[in-house]
Amino acid sequence: MHCRTGFDLFYPSLLALTSFLANQLSLLAAEELVPTVSLAVKTVGSWRVVESSNFRCSCQLPEPDASRLAEFCEIWRCRLRKTWITDASDENWQPKCEVCVHSHREAYNDALRRPGDVSVGSTSMNFDQGRMVFRRIDVRADAGDWSNAALPHELTHVVLGERFGGHALPRWADEGIAMLSESVEKQRERLVNLRQNLSRGLAMPMAELVRTNRLPAQQFRDAFYGQSVALTSCLIQKSTPAEFADFLDDLQRLDLDEALKQRYQLNGLAALQTDWDRWTRQPLTVEFVNLPLHKGITPILAAANDQ
Repeated sequence: MHCRTGFDLFYPSLLALTSFLANQLSLLAAEELVPTVSLAVKTVGSWRVVESSNFRCSCQLPEPDASRLAEFCEIWRCRLRKTWITDASDENWQPKCEVCVHSHREAYNDALRRPGDVSVGSTSMNFDQGRMVFRRIDVRADAGDWSNAALPHELTHVVLGERFGGHALPRWADEGIAMLSESVEKQRERLVNLRQNLSRGLAMPMAELVRTNRLPAQQFRDAFYGQSVALTSCLIQKSTPAEFADFLDDLQRLDLDEALKQRYQLNGLAALQTDWDRWTRQPLTVEFVNLPLHKGITPILAAANDQ
């Protein structure tokens, strides 16, 4: 398998908001900022290959950035698993996650065999009876903020693959969760785009958003991404990241209307649309949830071809 009613939904009660904040503070309090990382470094041609417990990173970064790349991935793996997997084991990933940092777009496209691709990151995963047997991330180091936006975004997809055992997630939720791992600057850019599209009436109807399995046309893509992370944020604010993940589990056995009723006491998709319309009447008040994932992490600033 290859992967790639209630108005209070958007105005959480004080109790729900207090519970959410307490959960996030507990996450920070319980977590070490830098897990112990043992590295093995070798040079293969012009590439540096750095192996840690869970990653094999290939790049053309100078030292010490090549080693920091593997440490960076380990820190993000730890934080993402604590956020999204409540019963995560201490076992290392087998096989390790391959992370390949390409120096420029052409090299990235060649590796993915996708000529003309304009993305800056990509994740590939293979599963055998729910067990992940291959995980790989490719990113472009010529993209601004690659280590603080694209790489955490793709690492989130890998952790979600582990959490859900290869079951396909709704596209809006899969992308919405991953975008919550991006840098503050990237999230602000997405938020500005969303607000502009809301003001122009370019938002997708909720029924279309939650049922789409493919990216929409280019002119609606920013709105799709923004709406996806906004809807994800709203549901997380109503509960916790872990409960939102449980809601996505519900969708494996229930239709959306029933899952919304059971998990969020919403009277189905129609109620979700009504709340969305009310919430977005004033686009400048729309905000994304802030998960403390970037706390204490310094991005890798070097470009892949800096030698």
